[in-house]
Amino acid sequence: MTIQNYLKKHLLITDGAMGTYFDSKKSIQSQIAEDANITNPEMIKSIHKEYLANGANLIRTNTFAVNRSFALAKNLNEKEEQDALLIQLVRAACQIAKEAVTESEKEAWIAADIGPIAESLFYEYDYDEKEEYRLLIDAFLDCGIQIFDFETFSDFSVLSWAANYIKERNPEAFIIVSFALNRNGYTSKGYSIKRLFQEASSTDAIDCYGCNCLIGAAHMYDILKNQNFSSEKYVIALPNSGYPHILRGRTVYSGSMSYFSAKMEQIAHLGVNIIGGCCGTTPEHIKNIHQTIGNKPPYQKKVDIDAQTEIKISKTRNNDFMEKLEQGETVIAVELDPPFDHNAEKLLEGAYMLKHQKVDIITLADSPLARARADSILLASKIHNMVDIPVMPHIACRDRNRISMHSTILGAHINGIRNMLIVTGDPVPSGERDTTKSVFDFNSIRFMEYVKEINTELFQNDIISYGGALNQNQANLDKLIERMQKKIDAGVSYFLTQPIYSEQDIERIKIMKSRLNTKILCGIMPLVSYRNAMFIKNEMPGIFVPDEIIEQYDPQMTREEAEEIAKRISLSVIQKLKGIADGYYFMTPFNRVALICDIIDRMEDTNDKRNALFIN
Repeated sequence: MTIQNYLKKHLLITDGAMGTYFDSKKSIQSQIAEDANITNPEMIKSIHKEYLANGANLIRTNTFAVNRSFALAKNLNEKEEQDALLIQLVRAACQIAKEAVTESEKEAWIAADIGPIAESLFYEYDYDEKEEYRLLIDAFLDCGIQIFDFETFSDFSVLSWAANYIKERNPEAFIIVSFALNRNGYTSKGYSIKRLFQEASSTDAIDCYGCNCLIGAAHMYDILKNQNFSSEKYVIALPNSGYPHILRGRTVYSGSMSYFSAKMEQIAHLGVNIIGGCCGTTPEHIKNIHQTIGNKPPYQKKVDIDAQTEIKISKTRNNDFMEKLEQGETVIAVELDPPFDHNAEKLLEGAYMLKHQKVDIITLADSPLARARADSILLASKIHNMVDIPVMPHIACRDRNRISMHSTILGAHINGIRNMLIVTGDPVPSGERDTTKSVFDFNSIRFMEYVKEINTELFQNDIISYGGALNQNQANLDKLIERMQKKIDAGVSYFLTQPIYSEQDIERIKIMKSRLNTKILCGIMPLVSYRNAMFIKNEMPGIFVPDEIIEQYDPQMTREEAEEIAKRISLSVIQKLKGIADGYYFMTPFNRVALICDIIDRMEDTNDKRNALFIN
C-alpha cells in the first residue's frame, strides 16, 4: 500500500527523536548520531526498531544533519571528499532503515530526513544552494526512497524547487515540508506560520506540510488550532516532548508522557494526518500516542475557502511621509545624532527647528560605529510625541536578539512610530569583542522579512514602513542592484544612500533607478572644514570624496567660509540630482541644524550660477 492510500483512511504515526534519544543511550559522549550510521549501525537500527515496535508506521532516516557543514566539521576540505562522505552516510542510513523495517515484519514507510543547510556555506564557501540539496536528493532517490521529509525549516526559499525537482525524477514521490516555529508562531527568519502554510498549500509538488521542533505539544496545538488547512494537502505535527534543561551535563526534556499524548490527541482532532515527535521524544512517547489514537481514521480539517487568499495591507495609513513619497513628491529627511549622554536638549531644539523648516521626517542613527548612544527608538518616540513630526529611527541587528527585536517593533508601533531604517549594523571593533558581543540574529534583509510578516499578521491596516541603507559605491554594481532587489522583495519602500559628492555616484543612482522600481533618497552631508573633508575621505569606508571637492577647502578657512563652501557643494549636488532623486537625506554635521536649514532654504535657488559647477 502506498502512503497516500494509507493516509486516506488512517492517522499515520511517525517515530520520535533520533538525535536526543541516541544521546541518552550512547556511551561515547562526543559521538554524533549521524556518525553512527557507519560506526555503530546496529544501535541506529535498534532505535528504528524500538519506534516501529511501539506503534510507528513511518520512520525517518538518521540523516537530519548530513550535509556540507557536517563534512566540513570533519576537516574534509576537498569537495570530492565531502561528497563521498555524504553519499556514504545517506546510503548507510537508508540500508539501516530498510533492515529495521524488514526485521520488524510490519507495514511501515521510510522517509528521507533532510534538514536545512546552514546559509553560511553559501556565503563563505560560495556553494550553490540547489546543488547542495540536489546531491542529497539524488543519493536518496538512488537508494529507492520515495518519501522525503524536509524538516525544521525556517523559510520557503528552497523547498518549492526541491519538491519540483524530486517530482520530476519520481512523480510518485511523497513530499513533506515542516517548519520550526517559536511560541508566537514565527520562524527564526521571521516568517509566520500562516504565510508558510499558504506557500506550501499552493505548491503542487508538496503533498504534506506542518510543524516540528522548537516548541512543545501544548504550544503547537495553540498555534495550529488557529490555522486553516488546505483540503487538498495532508498536515504533519511533530512537537518536542517539552522544553530542554541541563541535568548533570546532559540535555533533558521536561514534560510527562501522558500530558504529551493527551495534547497529541487534541492536535489530531484538528485534522492533522501525520503525528509523532521531535526532540526529547522516545519510543515510550510514540507508544502512548499509538495507544490513544492508533488506527483511527483522520478527523475533519478546519478548512477556510479564503485560507490561500493573499492578505492585502494598507501601506500608508497614518503615515504622511509615505503618502507624500508614493505620490511622487520630493521628500526631505534629516538625520540627527542621538547624544552620548543623558542630555537631549540640543536634539529637541534641532527637531523644533526642522519642523519649522517643514522637513518631512527626522531620522536617528542606532549607535553607529558600535559606539553607544541614546536609544534611537526611545528618542524617536520622544521627538514624535513632543515635537509632533514624523520620525524614522534606524534599527541595527547588531545589539538585539530575535526576542528583543520583536518586542522593539511592538513597542515602536504602540508609540506611533510608522517608519524605520533597517540596517545590519557596524560590527563591534575587534579590540572590544572580549567584553562586548555582537548578536546578529538577523541581517538587514532577514529582519526586513521579519517586519514584513509582523505587518501582515498584526498591523495589516496600519503598517510600519521601512527603508534600507544603500552604499552606491559598492564595487560590483550588478551585485548591488541584485541585493537591492532582495530588499525590495523583503518589503523595503525606499533607500537612503551614502553621501553623494561625485558624478560617478549620480550616474550610479541613475542606473539603479532605471533598473529598479523603488524610491531613493539621496544622501547630502555638508563637509564643514578641510579637516572634516579629509577625515570623511580617508576614514569613512563606503564614502567617495573626489579630490576636486577637497581642493575647495583650505586648512586656514574660517568656519563661516568653510560652511559657505559646504552649502554650495551640497546645492550643486542637489541640482544635478533633480529628476533622479525621490528625496534628499541630510546628515547633520556636528549638530549644525542651522546649516541644514539654510541649505533647504536655498534649494529652490539651485539654478543660480553661483552653484553651477562645484563638482565635475
